[in-house]
Amino acid sequence: MTGAPSDRTIRATTEDPMGDDSGVITHPKFRMWLRPDGIVAMVFAPRIATDLADALAAVEAMAQLTRGRRSLLLVNLHGAGPQDRPARAEFARRDDLVSAVALIVDTPLSRVLGNFFLSVNKPLYPTRLFDNEAPAVAWLRAFVGSP
Repeated sequence: MTGAPSDRTIRATTEDPMGDDSGVITHPKFRMWLRPDGIVAMVFAPRIATDLADALAAVEAMAQLTRGRRSLLLVNLHGAGPQDRPARAEFARRDDLVSAVALIVDTPLSRVLGNFFLSVNKPLYPTRLFDNEAPAVAWLRAFVGSP
């Protein structure tokens, strides 16, 4: 990784508790934490490619945060780099940990890539793209209590 995620990325996702005892799982290519509302939040490091090993680390981090229970996932893709095919396939198949995913995109290109992921990888859980966090969280909350 070429450095810490930019301030812009940190501000783009609310409730990012950066204290030492905050429960944030930090990986060279992402950060993940459990928000107070029970939604798992994830932010990718900017402009860094993600591969299968990184996807597996993210899955492990989510399992650790949720104790293996299916949960809602809010993924901020602002500035995220490309994901290889095995990484996308791993993320798409993990309905054992994910009940719904909201992907926050920030550019027309990231929207195209997000739509490509949805159409090619066909996630096994409800997934939708959003331009900002508020409607993404509202959409995810509709899945609270669903199996």
